[in-house]
Amino acid sequence: MDAKLLILAIFLSIVCFGQKSIYPKDTIYVKYEHNGKNKKSQNTYKYNNKELSGIFFYIKDGTTNYKKGISLFHSYNSKADTLCHKHLTDYHFSNLKEIDKKRHKWIFDNKRPPADRNGVFQTYLIEIILNNKFVVYPVIWAGEGIID
Repeated sequence: MDAKLLILAIFLSIVCFGQKSIYPKDTIYVKYEHNGKNKKSQNTYKYNNKELSGIFFYIKDGTTNYKKGISLFHSYNSKADTLCHKHLTDYHFSNLKEIDKKRHKWIFDNKRPPADRNGVFQTYLIEIILNNKFVVYPVIWAGEGIID
């Protein structure tokens, strides 16, 4: 009898946790500008019990009461894309206030308990590196639950 319960528990775990989320993620773009408040540093980050090397982007945009700002992490295992400046107008940048509004709307629309930003958004950070080029980094929100 115990073996049947064990097999059932393993099967249910695979079925319940082995599937992609049925809730679609919104795509957002955050603009990173070099200034006295925003910082960029290379570091390691613990993700699913693995040490990943990458870049932390610390952003404070002044649109909300975030005293510490936000941290976004780009793993070197993820590919960044460098594009010509003329394509920059193809992107809509979201500030923190707008991101919070979208997150609350997503939670309400999907009738789901509060989810962290990694569960709600596929986030990209855009950094202008030269007058005619910019880089698009896929990032995760550091310090929030990590969801595929």
